[in-house]
Amino acid sequence: MTARLKIAVIGLGAAAHNIHLPAIRKVGSLDIVGGVDPVADPAAFPFPVFRSTAELWSATRPDIIAIVTPPDSHYALTLDALERGAHVFCEKPFVLTMDEGRTVIARARAAGRHVVVNNEFRFMNVHEAARNAIGSTDFGDLLFISINQTFFVTEATEEGWRGASKRRTCFEFGTHALDLCRYFFGEEPWAISARMPKPDRPGGPDYLNLIQLEFSGDRVAHITLDRLSRGPHRYLDIRLDGTQACVETRLGGQAQLAFGIRGGARKPFVQLDLAPSASAHLLKGNRRRKLATDPGDLFPHSTAKLLGRMVAALRTGGTPPCDAADNINTLALMLAAYDSSDAGGVRLPLDVLPPRDKAMQG
Repeated sequence: MTARLKIAVIGLGAAAHNIHLPAIRKVGSLDIVGGVDPVADPAAFPFPVFRSTAELWSATRPDIIAIVTPPDSHYALTLDALERGAHVFCEKPFVLTMDEGRTVIARARAAGRHVVVNNEFRFMNVHEAARNAIGSTDFGDLLFISINQTFFVTEATEEGWRGASKRRTCFEFGTHALDLCRYFFGEEPWAISARMPKPDRPGGPDYLNLIQLEFSGDRVAHITLDRLSRGPHRYLDIRLDGTQACVETRLGGQAQLAFGIRGGARKPFVQLDLAPSASAHLLKGNRRRKLATDPGDLFPHSTAKLLGRMVAALRTGGTPPCDAADNINTLALMLAAYDSSDAGGVRLPLDVLPPRDKAMQG
């Protein structure tokens, strides 16, 4: 394999502009050799822009194709890239059905190529720090996870394919929350139950998700994704309860000054907390210790970390993290959540999840 790898980006909209292109620039061993978008202005990009994938393939042969298009196009674009000998770095969800996922995995194996899904939340500094705390003397064993989002919906957030989909919240964002539960527990859940009530618009999107995952040892994860709220926007708050302490992570920049009197000793305290985009703290009673923060470019930063590990794995012949064989289990959870909600919130056993080739990947 050459010293530098060539990458092309299919889809040059907001996600490419705000996340993927900055992330690629952070990975020093990648060269962008082209982009594909029928409506993009070629003058706005420092690389060739093609109107179709056929034009791209006739002009260049990238080692990696980044797919940053609406989800209903992922399956066909991924199979085309694999057939032409490229690895794939795809936005989530990488396909729409389990059958499509199994086909992608089989085609990738047959072609000797890898399909990696951009589960960048695993690679945010705060979530890596939270996972690293699990099993430590300070934190102990993980017992319970609570994940909460309060998202203020506007016309701008619902533009394009997202707002047009009735399977909105769990499909587009719930995959991140479900994947983080698998990541933190380091195993697959054995059951899922979900309710997605629609009190204000029965035929509309699932703006409220209440999901529960059950893991071994009577351990549980609970996810609340609330996009009905007209209150303050809280992008993602996670609490991990352990046998010795808890870890709290928050996405969304903050500058917080707190003061008061600690219980027990009755000692006054003043506390300043600065975090440009995300923070993680270890808490034991009233004691609080910062574990990690993330930079302001949170999403390009974490995407670049995953993409860099993909490149490293390709060089050594290893399996990249977040490959399709792993991510199909997150896809299965998202689809099962909708099935459970459609059935009135029944608990669905998950022993039908596809077998894993290896232990949970970081």
